[in-house]
Amino acid sequence: MPQLFLVRHAEPALTGVLLGQCDPGLSEAGRVQASSLSLDVKVVYTSPLRRAVETATLIARGTPVEIVNDLREITFGSWDGLTWAEIESADPELAARKLADWQGVTPPRGEPWPEFASRVRRAFDQIVSGIRPAAVVAHAGVMHVVARVDLPYSGVHEL
Repeated sequence: MPQLFLVRHAEPALTGVLLGQCDPGLSEAGRVQASSLSLDVKVVYTSPLRRAVETATLIARGTPVEIVNDLREITFGSWDGLTWAEIESADPELAARKLADWQGVTPPRGEPWPEFASRVRRAFDQIVSGIRPAAVVAHAGVMHVVARVDLPYSGVHEL
């Protein structure tokens, strides 16, 4: 059976914030996490953001790693890299609206959810028809979109 493993990147060096498209590498704990995952795959597809590329490289162990730009995390625009407390302090009304409708409210200079979901689906459509077995290393938002994709096969496992 064809297999596709979905892997969220390991722990980044920057935590406690909305990362979005901030680009920290992995923490030491993250490198240990990624190194401990053993998958027998022919290719690892990854977001271009450092935390995902580093995770992909560590789990690939010499297997080809293919960067897929459309797998990058959603950008929260001016909120990227901020704590929720900082966001609420700067704009409590918009923060409350975002909490009430996460996908329907876009932060200033952020990426609207429908555009994000569309690019992730476009990337995943290409990956689905690719080499197997494979792993996809990406982000929480990407995994949220992928989990709702109607898959043409049953060989998907989330790690």
